[in-house]
Formats: sequence, C-alpha cells, structure tokens
Amino acid sequence: MKTTLKLSTLAFALTLFAGTSVAHAQDSEENFEGIKFGVQAGWERRKIDETLLPAPNSARLDDKNSGITYGGFAGYDAQFDQIVLGVEADFSPNGKTLQSSLVNGGSIELDSKWAASASARAGIAITPNVLAYGRLGYGFNRYQIRSLAAGNSTPIATERVTGEGLIYGGGLEFAMNRNASFRVEYRRNDYDRSLRSDQVLGGLTVRF
Repeated sequence: MKTTLKLSTLAFALTLFAGTSVAHAQDSEENFEGIKFGVQAGWERRKIDETLLPAPNSARLDDKNSGITYGGFAGYDAQFDQIVLGVEADFSPNGKTLQSSLVNGGSIELDSKWAASASARAGIAITPNVLAYGRLGYGFNRYQIRSLAAGNSTPIATERVTGEGLIYGGGLEFAMNRNASFRVEYRRNDYDRSLRSDQVLGGLTVRF
C-alpha cells in the first residue's frame, strides 16, 4: 500500500513538473529572434523648402507630395526574454517628384530615384506574440535636381545628389508563428537640404 502511494505521488509530481515545463517553454517562446527578410509598403508624404542648384541657376523649391511607397528589408533580431534588439537594412526603389514654378515661367524639380537605410531597433514583447519597438538609424536618398525653362523639357541645369540623415520611428509587430510576422510602423526621415518624409508602413517578415 505504501509502495503504491509512493508511486502514485511520484507519478503525480512528474506529471506536474512536465506540465510546468511545457507551460514555461510556451511562455518563453522567442518569436522575434533570427535572421529575417521582408517586404513593406505604405503611404509617404515628402516635403522640401530650400534653395537648390549653384548660381546663376539657383531657385527655391517649396513643395510637398504624397503617395505609395514600397521596398524590402533584411536584418537580424536577438530576443532576451521580453527584450528584443536588432539591426536592419532596407531599400526602396521608388520616390516622389517635388516641383515649384519659377517667376520666369520655368520650373525646378527634385526627382527621387531610390532610398535606403541602416538602423537599429529595440523593443519589448508585451505578449509572446506582440512586440512594441522603437527605431533609430541613418538613411540615404538618391535624387536628381533639374531646372527647366518655360516650354522646354531639356534641363538648363542638373545636379545629382545623395542626401543623408537620421531616421527614427516605432511600431508594433505581431508574430503569427515562429517564422512569420507582420508589422505596422511610423517612420520619419530627415535628409539634407530640409528634405524630409513621413511614412506609415506595413510589412511582412519571414524568419529563419
């Protein structure tokens, strides 16, 4: 009888331990760790108010434009319990054209060709499947500045520039499972020559 009671107690203890271990493993599941690749798209608003081009072709460009933006990213995240730290690089092949009319009937325009950035992010997993994070990094924007005479599509003056500056923002990431998640993020880009953009992006991430 005593032997049977001891065996029953031991079996109960082992079952309880196993259940606790499984629950702990589920609670500590790291859904935001690993090498990652993804795509993102959203809405962007660009603005500039600056005098551009060398004299005697200098002119003031004051304009803003909004539209769809898209691109891809790659990076790595490390998760330490609820804390997530990561690095990321992204590239966007599209851009917006900003344009102002001049008093002589001509115009000046800035045509963005591509944008890229490298950034770090830090966040807290507020649940095993939801990550709140902030982002800080450095961005690059390749664009062309053109001054056009009235009724003429051939530029009077042209300058190719790679603007650069800080990017910052934050968002939420939702893990569907260990290998896939989606996110929503606000991002601000401050480039040279007062060129800046505000973005609201949605992204899909695949982890390995």
